[in-house]
Amino acid sequence: MKRILVILLMSAAFACRERGRPDPNIRMATSHERTADAAQSEAGGTVPTKLVVPPEVTSAFQGIQIGWKDSQGGQAGVIEVPLGGAAAIPGTDLHVRADVFLPAFTMTAEEITSTGTAPENPAARIAVIQGDKEVFAGWIFKRFPEVHPFQHPRISLALEGGVPRKKA
Repeated sequence: MKRILVILLMSAAFACRERGRPDPNIRMATSHERTADAAQSEAGGTVPTKLVVPPEVTSAFQGIQIGWKDSQGGQAGVIEVPLGGAAAIPGTDLHVRADVFLPAFTMTAEEITSTGTAPENPAARIAVIQGDKEVFAGWIFKRFPEVHPFQHPRISLALEGGVPRKKA
């Protein structure tokens, strides 16, 4: 069993053409507090269930910037979403919540983490709430917006990057 897992992981690693690019065929667990068995059965395979946010990342960033565009009204802008908080998208009933920002996203079979604070492969775990209903929960990527994108008939979202903590 271990040998099969190693072969699958190696083939997945070599299948990526760009460093840091998440495989769009792998659905990552949106909540890393689930048990490994629940995440595996939900995703149909091995899913890293451990999230590690290095202390230097926590101390470097206080939020994320999300670009938004309204395809019907032609309006666009950027909102700042505090980590652990939410922000409204102007002119809509949508709110974006953010709980994790990883400036150098990396994923192994065991964990999802950041390899540093430089914006090498920015990713954020967000939720989008419309009214009182969660309509999206997952990871979004600055370099790879087509991987696990938020889908809405009118509004598109893109990760712009992290909001650095203000120096005291």
